[in-house]
Amino acid sequence: MTAFLSMPLAFAGGAAPGGPGAGSTWAPAQKSFLGTSASNTSRVYFTGYRSIVTEIFYPTLDNPNTVDLQFLVGDAAKTFVDEEKVQASYTATQPDKRAMAWTASTANNGHNWQISKTIFVDPTRHALIQRTTFSALNGKNVGNFNLYLLHNPSMNDAGAGDTAKTLASGGRTLLVASKSNRASAIGVSLPWKNVGGASMASVGFVGVNDGWTDLLGGAADKSMDYTYATAANGNVAQMGWIDFGGSTASSISFDVAVGFGATETEAMNTANATLADNISTLRTTYDNEWHAYNNALSTQGGTADDQYYLAAMSLKSIQDKSNGAMIAGMGTPWGETADDTKNTGGYHLVWARDLFKFANALITAGDTASAASAVGFLFKVQQQANGRFPQNSQVNGTPYWNGTQMDQQAMPILLAYRLGPTIYNPIWPKIKLAADFIVANGPWTQQERWEETSGYSPSTIAAEIAGLVAAAKIAIVNRDLGSAATYMRTADYWQQNVAGWTYTNTGPLGSGKYYIRINPAAKSGTGAGPQVYNPASGPDSASSYTIGNGGGSHDQRKIIDGGFLELVRMGIKSPRDSTVVTTIPVYDGAIKQTISGKGDAWFRYNFDGYGEQNDGSNYNGAGRGRLWPIFSAERGMYEIAKSGLGSSGNAYLNAVKAFSTPEGFVPEQVWGNTTAITPGIDGGWQTTTPAPYVAGNPSKSIAPLSWAMGEYINLLASINAAKVIDIPQSVCSRYNNCTIAPSAGQVQAAVNVTANTSFGQWMYVTGSVPELGSWNTDLGTPVDPAGYPVWANKINLPANSAIFYKYYRKNSDGSVTWESLPNSGNRTLNTPGSGTVTLSDTVSW
Repeated sequence: MTAFLSMPLAFAGGAAPGGPGAGSTWAPAQKSFLGTSASNTSRVYFTGYRSIVTEIFYPTLDNPNTVDLQFLVGDAAKTFVDEEKVQASYTATQPDKRAMAWTASTANNGHNWQISKTIFVDPTRHALIQRTTFSALNGKNVGNFNLYLLHNPSMNDAGAGDTAKTLASGGRTLLVASKSNRASAIGVSLPWKNVGGASMASVGFVGVNDGWTDLLGGAADKSMDYTYATAANGNVAQMGWIDFGGSTASSISFDVAVGFGATETEAMNTANATLADNISTLRTTYDNEWHAYNNALSTQGGTADDQYYLAAMSLKSIQDKSNGAMIAGMGTPWGETADDTKNTGGYHLVWARDLFKFANALITAGDTASAASAVGFLFKVQQQANGRFPQNSQVNGTPYWNGTQMDQQAMPILLAYRLGPTIYNPIWPKIKLAADFIVANGPWTQQERWEETSGYSPSTIAAEIAGLVAAAKIAIVNRDLGSAATYMRTADYWQQNVAGWTYTNTGPLGSGKYYIRINPAAKSGTGAGPQVYNPASGPDSASSYTIGNGGGSHDQRKIIDGGFLELVRMGIKSPRDSTVVTTIPVYDGAIKQTISGKGDAWFRYNFDGYGEQNDGSNYNGAGRGRLWPIFSAERGMYEIAKSGLGSSGNAYLNAVKAFSTPEGFVPEQVWGNTTAITPGIDGGWQTTTPAPYVAGNPSKSIAPLSWAMGEYINLLASINAAKVIDIPQSVCSRYNNCTIAPSAGQVQAAVNVTANTSFGQWMYVTGSVPELGSWNTDLGTPVDPAGYPVWANKINLPANSAIFYKYYRKNSDGSVTWESLPNSGNRTLNTPGSGTVTLSDTVSW
């Protein structure tokens, strides 16, 4: 809090003058702890920075009501006052690694004190509990100290317009804050100090007459002089001086409860009820709920470690209990310099892409119930009437930023599809709306996954293709073959052309042949059939675009990112596809760094401005993007896909662990080695890590990033499975990038057909059974030209069956040319009762 230079005076009470107070900011976003109860009764969610409580969310995860809650420690002689959150010494640990209760400790040995707190949620009420022990060190006793509890509320997601009061209820005075239909009340099991008949609890305006300013601002007399009863409509703070009752013991323990409600009375009643309860029993209940949750998770063959369980519990903690929404993170990046006088969103919003990533991780971890709840939010709350998902939204579905990101239209379909027919069949009409929106508007996107640029993005198109294939499979189950044909036809065309749209052969980086971050062209809207999807210009043109966050304008071919790996992750391309293989060394050469003692990490892209300034000051709309641990995880999964060996991911899992906070949270970004990125391109992009920051340590953006926590789970599980655990099987098998084992009553047919084609022509096979598309040329199976002129794929077919089939090609305009057979006939296959069968055919036109 900022100091306000005024002489402190003693006031008996009344209304605090000087509102509305100084401007308000959020807490730092590098969290040391977070949590909620595993059950649904309590709607309180908490975070902490270093050893202090920061944002407390209630009743939904997009409604923080607190900036911070901390202690101020002074000596009885009033020669010093220490602020808890700025002390050099602190720890935050889980006393039980399978529960989300935290013990946070702070000490100042020079001033002879220590504070230890256990922080958790009352699982039966809307209240946070902080069990506190204050200890005097080095022969001192607690009577040698004054202890103050300081709270900076930020009600209903904004620090402006709050009202604070000291109110009596249940035999104690509580610190109450409110705005609109939101109220909090803080009660302590010990009384406030009484001086001259006045209860030493006060509220005031930040920077004017709040408790911090009272003790440390102005003349800084280290004495509590203010006892205001109200501070209305401003940036307020609250403080109480805790009475140790004349104790001369070396330590004293007490409880703090922060209760919430729709009214001041409800909040006070909640805090009082929690303090009156058996708090030890509440803690046991809280822990046992988390134990039950963890016991139901997959152990990944016994390889699941403490960080895996922390990741799963963290993801469970960022799921809103009202409707299944999952937020990107429990904080605001660089919060300590981010304005909180109004709702500025932060990361406590819902992006469908981020939700897909970490809900998908929960499926991997064995928590399908939470993922199913998230699907319900996506299709019943966030999706709009035309099938579109907004860029992001509040928990109630109201758009916050309203851009269109086409990967976010597809990922909800993929999430529903992975959960199976009991989830996707009831919402088929809504899935159809989303798929129709993709067909009508893709593959071009208004924004790609970094939310900055329009055009043709490899990562976006990968998601769109996978989403349409999944939608086609769902449509078939729901007997909508017309929609299925449209989705599959569109997906195939985009899969066949994504390289032509986004892979340059004339780039200035490395070999000159690689996937670019994005082709900024508009849709051409010309040509026959599917050619309307083609861009107006290709990836070899000298097209430029402006990078967000102060990154400047650059030729599209000069900018590279790791989005092309999504082509493998989504099953669109083989990890050995030539376009992927040639991009890897260019990508590594441009934006990879090896951090000594930790491992490999990557920037989002060259010329990224989303990060701290080179002097270490916070991002302010521009800066220098830092390294993101999620890319280490993504690369690990690519290496597993390429080798088929789980061990190929070990180095990358170890890197993600090394980049994590001491508590085990994976951050959004970490500091890198000081260097110029792509120095030969447009003057290069200097990124500096200034002292005291250290390469490989978390930056100040946010930790944990929910997406990154989810990728830790996925990578660990993929290492155990020796395959990428979440590649959509229906997608990768369609494009010959994986093999699905035959179901009972099926045999696998290996198709190897020799056929000569011209550029832009693609081979398919169809036939008399649904597995071959039942003669529908849009539902036939594509065969892969990797071994051209031999085209190949594997298809599971009915066993013991006589099957008619035929090859055809699709031309660049979408027209179909059938193979030439005598009398325009068909081929015949008699499948065996078990095993495999191989088709070695040659096509004439």
